[in-house]
Amino acid sequence: MSDDIIRDLKEIFEIKEESNYEFSELYGLTFVFQTKILHVKDVLSSAEIKPLGIIYTENDDFYFAPLDKVENMPEIIKEYVKNCIQI
Repeated sequence: MSDDIIRDLKEIFEIKEESNYEFSELYGLTFVFQTKILHVKDVLSSAEIKPLGIIYTENDDFYFAPLDKVENMPEIIKEYVKNCIQI
């Protein structure tokens, strides 16, 4: 029931959420950031850039060192492989 209420409120107030991951390479380390943007009735309501962790290579293997508890690690890995690794 709560999902329906939240969905209805988002439709009434025309709330749109955008979330994506950005990767920035510096000194051989790749820093991972999550960007969240919230629009209410096509007006920017809030924006957040949150550092999530660091990706580094060691012995030809990739490692992800999170800065805090990360809930959606498979999504981060998928975006990193799609955007940053050249095969």
